[in-house]
Amino acid sequence: MTGKMGKILIDTSIIIDHLRLKNKRQTILYKLFQNKHNLFASILTHTESYAGKSIWEKESARNHLKDVLAGIKIFPLEEIISQKAGEISARYNLEIVDAIIAATAIFHKLELATLNVKDFEKIAGLKLFKT
Repeated sequence: MTGKMGKILIDTSIIIDHLRLKNKRQTILYKLFQNKHNLFASILTHTESYAGKSIWEKESARNHLKDVLAGIKIFPLEEIISQKAGEISARYNLEIVDAIIAATAIFHKLELATLNVKDFEKIAGLKLFKT
């Protein structure tokens, strides 16, 4: 894992990957926690994480998600981030949720950890965490 220890915004794909894989130690999220990075997420990532059906079908899955999110600081959607997200969505033809996540990373000057690099790599001013 390259990249120096620091503050990283987590995309929903990182959380979903962790929840789905049986071997948690192989996930990027596990490695980020082990390397003592300070982890953050947009409130939209929080919402998307709870949108999976299995979260509502199994209490154990919901409890695991709560435990994972307990170690991540959640940023609210502020007007300035909302405005930047609108610009990113229009400029790069990006889904609004991804645009909000990108704008959150840019606004808070954080690297973005994602499994969907192709969706985000074209955005000016956004630094991606290299895994």
